[in-house]
Amino acid sequence: MQAINQHISEFTKKPISPKPLTSLLLGFSLFLLTGICGGRATAETLVTGLTDELTNDKTCEGTGGTIAYAETKDYSLYICADIKNPSQPKHYRSVNKNGTPGIKLTAKTYNPNQGTYFEFHNGDYVYMLQIPSETIKKPVLMVEFPDGSGYEQQITRFLMRSESRSPVSVSK
Repeated sequence: MQAINQHISEFTKKPISPKPLTSLLLGFSLFLLTGICGGRATAETLVTGLTDELTNDKTCEGTGGTIAYAETKDYSLYICADIKNPSQPKHYRSVNKNGTPGIKLTAKTYNPNQGTYFEFHNGDYVYMLQIPSETIKKPVLMVEFPDGSGYEQQITRFLMRSESRSPVSVSK
Protein backbone atom coordinates (compact mmCIF):
# COMPACT_ATOMS: atom_id res chain seq x y z
CA MET A 1 0.00 0.00 0.00
CA GLN A 2 2.93 2.35 0.67
CA ALA A 3 4.09 1.94 -2.94
CA ILE A 4 0.65 3.00 -4.17
CA ASN A 5 0.53 6.08 -1.97
CA GLN A 6 4.10 6.97 -2.91
CA HIS A 7 3.23 6.68 -6.62
CA ILE A 8 0.15 8.87 -6.19
CA SER A 9 2.17 11.42 -4.21
CA GLU A 10 4.85 11.50 -6.89
CA PHE A 11 2.22 11.95 -9.59
CA THR A 12 0.45 14.76 -7.76
CA LYS A 13 3.71 16.65 -7.16
CA LYS A 14 4.10 17.14 -10.88
CA PRO A 15 2.50 20.29 -12.28
CA ILE A 16 -1.10 19.67 -13.25
CA SER A 17 -1.75 23.14 -14.55
CA PRO A 18 0.81 25.51 -16.04
CA LYS A 19 -1.25 28.41 -14.61
CA PRO A 20 -1.71 27.93 -10.85
CA LEU A 21 -3.36 31.36 -10.49
CA THR A 22 -6.08 30.31 -12.93
CA SER A 23 -6.68 27.14 -10.91
CA LEU A 24 -6.81 29.14 -7.69
CA LEU A 25 -9.32 31.58 -9.17
CA LEU A 26 -11.44 28.73 -10.54
CA GLY A 27 -11.49 27.05 -7.13
CA PHE A 28 -12.44 30.33 -5.44
CA SER A 29 -15.23 30.84 -8.00
CA LEU A 30 -16.60 27.36 -7.23
CA PHE A 31 -16.45 28.18 -3.52
CA LEU A 32 -18.43 31.38 -4.06
CA LEU A 33 -20.91 29.61 -6.33
CA THR A 34 -21.50 27.01 -3.62
CA GLY A 35 -22.32 29.78 -1.15
CA ILE A 36 -24.63 31.49 -3.64
CA CYS A 37 -26.45 28.22 -4.41
CA GLY A 38 -27.42 27.79 -0.75
CA GLY A 39 -24.65 25.36 0.16
CA ARG A 40 -25.29 22.89 -2.66
CA ALA A 41 -22.01 21.97 -4.36
CA THR A 42 -23.66 21.70 -7.77
CA ALA A 43 -20.39 21.67 -9.73
CA GLU A 44 -18.89 19.04 -7.45
CA THR A 45 -21.67 16.50 -7.00
CA LEU A 46 -20.60 12.90 -7.61
CA VAL A 47 -23.21 10.40 -8.74
CA THR A 48 -22.25 6.73 -8.25
CA GLY A 49 -23.85 3.47 -9.27
CA LEU A 50 -23.40 0.23 -11.15
CA THR A 51 -22.48 -0.25 -14.81
CA ASP A 52 -25.84 -2.00 -15.25
CA GLU A 53 -27.15 1.53 -15.84
CA LEU A 54 -25.37 1.56 -19.23
CA THR A 55 -28.02 -0.45 -21.06
CA ASN A 56 -27.41 -0.80 -24.82
CA ASP A 57 -24.00 0.95 -24.61
CA LYS A 58 -21.66 -0.65 -27.14
CA THR A 59 -18.40 1.17 -26.28
CA CYS A 60 -16.82 -1.94 -24.70
CA GLU A 61 -18.21 -4.30 -27.35
CA GLY A 62 -15.69 -6.99 -28.31
CA THR A 63 -14.12 -6.94 -24.82
CA GLY A 64 -15.07 -8.66 -21.57
CA GLY A 65 -17.55 -5.85 -20.80
CA THR A 66 -17.53 -2.58 -18.92
CA ILE A 67 -15.77 -2.74 -15.55
CA ALA A 68 -15.99 0.99 -14.79
CA TYR A 69 -17.46 4.10 -16.36
CA ALA A 70 -16.78 7.74 -15.47
CA GLU A 71 -17.92 11.12 -16.73
CA THR A 72 -16.23 14.50 -16.55
CA LYS A 73 -17.44 17.72 -18.12
CA ASP A 74 -15.64 16.85 -21.39
CA TYR A 75 -15.34 13.04 -21.48
CA SER A 76 -17.10 9.73 -21.01
CA LEU A 77 -14.48 7.18 -19.91
CA TYR A 78 -14.72 3.40 -20.02
CA ILE A 79 -12.52 0.74 -18.43
CA CYS A 80 -13.25 -2.46 -20.36
CA ALA A 81 -12.39 -6.00 -19.31
CA ASP A 82 -10.12 -8.56 -20.91
CA ILE A 83 -12.27 -10.84 -23.09
CA LYS A 84 -10.34 -13.89 -21.79
CA ASN A 85 -10.70 -12.83 -18.14
CA PRO A 86 -13.69 -10.51 -17.57
CA SER A 87 -12.51 -9.67 -14.05
CA GLN A 88 -9.31 -8.02 -15.38
CA PRO A 89 -9.28 -4.44 -16.71
CA LYS A 90 -7.56 -4.31 -20.10
CA HIS A 91 -8.92 -1.45 -22.23
CA TYR A 92 -9.29 2.32 -21.71
CA ARG A 93 -11.70 4.07 -24.03
CA SER A 94 -12.67 7.71 -24.00
CA VAL A 95 -15.52 9.40 -25.81
CA ASN A 96 -15.18 13.16 -26.24
CA LYS A 97 -18.44 14.99 -25.53
CA ASN A 98 -17.61 17.59 -28.22
CA GLY A 99 -17.90 14.95 -30.95
CA THR A 100 -14.18 14.61 -31.77
CA PRO A 101 -12.65 11.10 -31.70
CA GLY A 102 -11.51 9.80 -28.31
CA ILE A 103 -8.70 7.37 -27.59
CA LYS A 104 -8.51 3.59 -27.22
CA LEU A 105 -5.68 2.00 -25.26
CA THR A 106 -4.97 -1.65 -24.54
CA ALA A 107 -3.11 -2.86 -21.48
CA LYS A 108 0.08 -4.86 -21.80
CA THR A 109 0.67 -5.50 -18.08
CA TYR A 110 -1.41 -5.60 -14.92
CA ASN A 111 -0.66 -4.40 -11.41
CA PRO A 112 -3.57 -5.58 -9.25
CA ASN A 113 -1.95 -4.05 -6.13
CA GLN A 114 -3.23 -0.61 -7.07
CA GLY A 115 -6.58 -0.05 -5.47
CA THR A 116 -7.46 3.61 -5.82
CA TYR A 117 -7.11 4.31 -9.53
CA PHE A 118 -6.76 2.95 -13.05
CA GLU A 119 -3.61 4.05 -14.90
CA PHE A 120 -2.92 3.80 -18.62
CA HIS A 121 0.13 4.92 -20.61
CA ASN A 122 0.08 6.02 -24.23
CA GLY A 123 3.71 6.70 -25.10
CA ASP A 124 4.77 9.47 -22.71
CA TYR A 125 1.17 10.42 -21.85
CA VAL A 126 -0.29 9.12 -18.58
CA TYR A 127 -4.04 8.78 -17.96
CA MET A 128 -5.06 8.21 -14.34
CA LEU A 129 -8.68 7.69 -13.37
CA GLN A 130 -9.27 7.81 -9.60
CA ILE A 131 -11.88 5.55 -8.02
CA PRO A 132 -14.22 7.13 -5.48
CA SER A 133 -13.78 5.80 -1.94
CA GLU A 134 -13.83 6.89 1.70
CA THR A 135 -10.43 8.54 1.15
CA ILE A 136 -11.08 9.85 -2.38
CA LYS A 137 -14.37 11.72 -2.14
CA LYS A 138 -13.78 13.94 -5.19
CA PRO A 139 -12.11 11.68 -7.78
CA VAL A 140 -10.53 13.15 -10.90
CA LEU A 141 -9.22 12.19 -14.29
CA MET A 142 -5.58 13.28 -14.48
CA VAL A 143 -3.69 13.51 -17.75
CA GLU A 144 0.05 14.12 -17.73
CA PHE A 145 1.77 15.31 -20.91
CA PRO A 146 5.33 14.35 -21.94
CA ASP A 147 6.70 17.73 -20.74
CA GLY A 148 5.34 17.13 -17.22
CA SER A 149 2.45 19.54 -17.53
CA GLY A 150 -1.10 18.30 -17.67
CA TYR A 151 -4.60 18.81 -16.42
CA GLU A 152 -7.30 17.22 -14.35
CA GLN A 153 -11.06 17.14 -14.51
CA GLN A 154 -13.38 16.23 -11.69
CA ILE A 155 -15.44 13.08 -12.15
CA THR A 156 -19.14 13.82 -11.83
CA ARG A 157 -20.48 10.28 -12.38
CA PHE A 158 -18.80 6.96 -11.61
CA LEU A 159 -20.25 3.50 -12.23
CA MET A 160 -18.52 0.23 -11.30
CA ARG A 161 -19.31 -3.40 -12.05
CA SER A 162 -20.41 -5.00 -8.81
CA GLU A 163 -17.99 -7.96 -8.98
CA SER A 164 -14.93 -5.96 -10.19
CA ARG A 165 -11.38 -6.55 -9.03
CA SER A 166 -8.79 -3.98 -8.08
CA PRO A 167 -7.66 -1.43 -10.69
CA VAL A 168 -4.48 -1.88 -12.66
CA SER A 169 -1.53 -0.01 -14.07
CA VAL A 170 -1.10 -0.59 -17.76
CA SER A 171 1.24 0.52 -20.51
CA LYS A 172 1.00 0.72 -24.26
